[in-house]
Amino acid sequence: MSPWFRREPRPERPPEFVRVAIALNQVEGEMIQGMLAEAGIPSFLRRNAAFDVPDMLAGGARDVMVQGVRALEAHAVLDPLEPADD
Repeated sequence: MSPWFRREPRPERPPEFVRVAIALNQVEGEMIQGMLAEAGIPSFLRRNAAFDVPDMLAGGARDVMVQGVRALEAHAVLDPLEPADD
């Protein structure tokens, strides 16, 4: 077989992360992270692009990020209430 037709195994893609909540500050973001951690969902905080001011330290909005495949599960943990049937 010619070397031109040999395929290299594709490297795995890094996981895609999505925002599941917006916290007003770092403390609120850490509380949300705690709720997700109790459910076994890993997450991390990211400074919101609009509020990226290093002088504010813990102040400013934060995005709570989880892997895209766990987003629905995270939304179920953060908003467990279902609409009432009328």
